Amino acid sequence: MSVSLTKESRIVAKHSLIYGLGNLLNQGLAFFLLPIYTRFLTPRDYGVKELVGLSADIIGTLLATAFSSAMYRFYFEYDDPEDRETVISTAIIAIGVIGVGGVVVLAPLSPLLAEYILDSRELFSFFLIAFCSMWFQVLLNVGYDYLRANHQSLRFVGLSFGKLLLAIALNIYFIIYLKIGVLGVLLSTLISSMALFGVLVIPLLVRVGFRFSWERFRDMLQFGAPVVIAQFGAFVVHLSGRFFIKGLGSIADTGVYSLGYRFGTLPSTFISGPFNQAFQPRRLELFKKEESERVFGRLFTYYILVIMCAGLFISVLSRNIIMIMADSKFWGSYRIVPFVVLANIVFSLHYHLTMGIFIAKKTRYLAFIDFSNGAFILVLNYFLISHYGMFGAAYASLAASIYKVSLTYYLSSRHYRIHFEFFRIFKILFVSALIYAISVFIKIESIYLDTLVKVLLIGTYPAILYLVRFFYPEELQKAAVYVKPRVRLLRNVLKISA
Repeated sequence: MSVSLTKESRIVAKHSLIYGLGNLLNQGLAFFLLPIYTRFLTPRDYGVKELVGLSADIIGTLLATAFSSAMYRFYFEYDDPEDRETVISTAIIAIGVIGVGGVVVLAPLSPLLAEYILDSRELFSFFLIAFCSMWFQVLLNVGYDYLRANHQSLRFVGLSFGKLLLAIALNIYFIIYLKIGVLGVLLSTLISSMALFGVLVIPLLVRVGFRFSWERFRDMLQFGAPVVIAQFGAFVVHLSGRFFIKGLGSIADTGVYSLGYRFGTLPSTFISGPFNQAFQPRRLELFKKEESERVFGRLFTYYILVIMCAGLFISVLSRNIIMIMADSKFWGSYRIVPFVVLANIVFSLHYHLTMGIFIAKKTRYLAFIDFSNGAFILVLNYFLISHYGMFGAAYASLAASIYKVSLTYYLSSRHYRIHFEFFRIFKILFVSALIYAISVFIKIESIYLDTLVKVLLIGTYPAILYLVRFFYPEELQKAAVYVKPRVRLLRNVLKISA
């Protein structure tokens, strides 16, 4: 049976939109709280928050990644619900036990980490709280993976919304009312993670049963271990820049860079993340069907189209948004945003290019790619940050992302070749670069009028793509079928209101 492009596009789009809302609620907490953070925290405080959070994230995400990718792979290998439940239960138990071991080992090291990372042993409690939060969040990832694997995107959003409301309330209480700064941010994360753990993970373990399979554990560990090495390399690419900035500059510089970096990752967070959450499990169900290579190639084009539009929006408007939302101490962060946006978009492409590696179960390729990429960016960070400061970190991230995507494409295509639409992708890149170049010359004194003009400029994105003949006739026809009834409905509503 062949794969239907229209059907798969709708399925992926539907769940991507829902997961996008979930990510907005789950990952967007920092953006909702930016006005609070940048007014009640100094750049140094913000840098401390980022460095502590990143240190815990490195450990937690490595553990989660080992079993997350393996869980998807082996969950869909079985048709029997009992076998699938065993995979889930084994993953929860394994991560829980290994995670406890990790916290026990890391807790005594907290004073040492505080001294070397934060220049103060007195802040060791920050790391203790962050490591405890890490344990809960790693287990929450298993629950999220289960929801994605079973296409329960609405439940994912509901849980994310509940966690968001609780986290916002706690942050406001701790930061504004109690005025305990970074400690309040860390406590908010811990408490909200514990609450969601009780709502999601414990009921899930009760549902699938408390059973552990050594065979499943060995299979997942064998499959996921190389991915851990790969993920470590990815962390080095994304996070090492901030530690280099702290070492070669200051914690305050790290805080300013971190704010700009967070804006630069918005397209990845709200476009790439949701798309992958919907499509990564789905593609493992479809790759054996006819026409899958063509369908994957077309979906890749649509992905580039959407994420480049989002990246353009953030790159063009970041200066205005940061000046409106943040305290003046953080305004300099906007200058690195376009470079970070481009680096993260390029980096996100590798998720689409790993199909052949996963099909062939050659996860050791991922270890080689990311380990070599991590070594590459460490060298770049040292030399570029020494000369160009936080710009050097952005340049290094872009160069490393290009290296990773190129090598991933070369190794993966040897096992499964997706039919990419290179000429159409070139048109997207050309139009995006053209609009950004024009926006650089728009400088209006009123920040709100400047924002309006730039938004209108970005609005020409689809029109220019139409002029360069990007769209196929059948795509225009399907768009017309979708748009015309809604335009007609809008006209009727306007007539009634008039």
